Amino acid sequence: MKGKILIFILVALMLTRMALAAHFIVGIVNNARDGTLANGHTVVLWNPANGIEDNLTDIIGPSGNSGADNIYMLDCEMLQTECGIGNEIRVRVINNGDDYITSFVNSSVTGAGYDLMENLILNSPPNITSVVVDDSIVIPENEIDLIAASNRKVTCEAIVSDLDTQLFQNATAEFFDSAISYYNDLDDNNKHYTNDSCYINESYGGENEARVICDFQIGYYANSEEWKCVLRVEDNLSISNNNSDLTFINSLLSIGAVSIIDLGVVSGGVVSDELEINITNFGNIMINLSLSGYAVSEGDNLSMNCTLGSLKNISINYEKYNLTASNPGALTLSQFEAVYINLTSSPVVKRFGLNYRQNDAENEALNSTYWRIYVPVGVAGSCSGNIVFGASQAAGI
Repeated sequence: MKGKILIFILVALMLTRMALAAHFIVGIVNNARDGTLANGHTVVLWNPANGIEDNLTDIIGPSGNSGADNIYMLDCEMLQTECGIGNEIRVRVINNGDDYITSFVNSSVTGAGYDLMENLILNSPPNITSVVVDDSIVIPENEIDLIAASNRKVTCEAIVSDLDTQLFQNATAEFFDSAISYYNDLDDNNKHYTNDSCYINESYGGENEARVICDFQIGYYANSEEWKCVLRVEDNLSISNNNSDLTFINSLLSIGAVSIIDLGVVSGGVVSDELEINITNFGNIMINLSLSGYAVSEGDNLSMNCTLGSLKNISINYEKYNLTASNPGALTLSQFEAVYINLTSSPVVKRFGLNYRQNDAENEALNSTYWRIYVPVGVAGSCSGNIVFGASQAAGI
């Protein structure tokens, strides 16, 4: 039926314009498989030998040259370089802003007054459904639990379909802190990650479906905020679509310190040299320190248990710390007590204000603590004890 309509229109045009020199290129553009009408879209015609810059356009349907649904008509002799017999002519639907286009069809110009092009069909953009972003801990949903001093794999996946049964040429995803970051921002481990080569499983589902899997390695210091994954798929005509899902990265409270502390050889009745112990924030929130100590068992009110001497133990209040300043050099007991704080058997939270890591190139999220111990007369041999470093979220963070 469409072939008869098209021939009828051409005969009418030839009768009305037979005195004019013209060579009409005519074709049909079928509606997209999702029902989007071809009428109102724009076709472009060009001779590839002369470049796309020398082109003609027409509106498909009643508002265009043909005056009929789904049909376009262009006079190739209106090109800047007029078409001639044997020239190749190409036609395609271009993007009007709604992402409905076609690939091109081509034909050679004949000696007749017109040439019929192969039918075109509007390409339906890919459709993305069922976007989910989560870690491997599936309950509770929409929460990400980070791993101290390491990375957590987070997966953003979706089901995609294309009514034109075309293969997908690319899939990408971006995962970012939706409070302060945006799509297309630069990557930053605190707030933005990109995967430019997501896995496309085209064997999934029916012939029109695929499953897209985009993995991210999220650093332990990623912001504790609501995050968004935007997943984008591109078909073989470079038309893309995207969809998104939200999740929340939970706060991570974690610190690191050396496992063995050596205060050196200290004589009875003497204050030890100062020992610097670095504390590292391996979480994603600002922290204060919780400190306590014991010699043999928690709550024993001792800092050290020793192998020799008449005392064999050092009281908890003789081990002290300073969280803000170093006090180098030899100190008397009274000087020591004036500038250092007693360690206690029960945990005590002290203001430390150590922020979490912000620098991807190096870990700057560390701060120094300073320690000494007084050894009473009567203590001898080898002494050992335990300092318990804990962390709590700093107020206001």
